[in-house]
Amino acid sequence: MSQQTTFGQRLRQLRKAKNLTQRDLAANVSERLKAEDRRGFDFTYLSKIENDKTPPPSVAAIIQLAEVLEADANELITLAGKTPPNLGKTLKESESARTFFRSAFDADLTEEDWKKLSQELKRRTKARENPPKSGD
Repeated sequence: MSQQTTFGQRLRQLRKAKNLTQRDLAANVSERLKAEDRRGFDFTYLSKIENDKTPPPSVAAIIQLAEVLEADANELITLAGKTPPNLGKTLKESESARTFFRSAFDADLTEEDWKKLSQELKRRTKARENPPKSGD
């Protein structure tokens, strides 16, 4: 049984890969959040997050963390157990998306099933973005 990486562990990995201290990352994120008229972000709070001593921050803070770390915001949002902002909008606006989501959820998929489904979606997206040229 494999142990899933926590939000805090992943955040620490990303921060260290960018050679940032907790103080540097927190200061950068705090500045970005304050520019959006949001609360700041202290390095002691970041330390507690990385050590899984406190729950992950808000989606707004996670998005700023991802931008500073040049990471995938959706990956971090999902690891935090939160919903990406565009998911709710898509489900609200698309009956087909709601049907797909309900069907996938009701199917009680295994991790392997989700992996295969994800790979198939990526394959189809790639094929749609790169259609065969005429005469191929």
